[in-house]
Amino acid sequence: MKGAQAYVNDQWNTCGLSRLPQDAQAHTVTLHFIVPRDTQYTDLLQRIADVARSHLCEAYPGRTVTCEPIAGSVIGDGSGDGINLHYRIGPADN
Repeated sequence: MKGAQAYVNDQWNTCGLSRLPQDAQAHTVTLHFIVPRDTQYTDLLQRIADVARSHLCEAYPGRTVTCEPIAGSVIGDGSGDGINLHYRIGPADN
């Protein structure tokens, strides 16, 4: 089974990490990962969310980064292989 770090690394350009907004205001970031339904376990999805959050913390130093509850096809509506991870990025300190 593929690990969380591998999912993030393999889908860096397609999930949204390569094109993050850089404004100083508070905003949200949605990342989309393709994770096959048969491997979508809560623990794996949480680890992917944690790895992605650590990259967001590096991209937004000194800003609060929080993850909203995970919405995936198995956890969500059972419709596919994609998971959406929503993060709130706090405003930059001036």
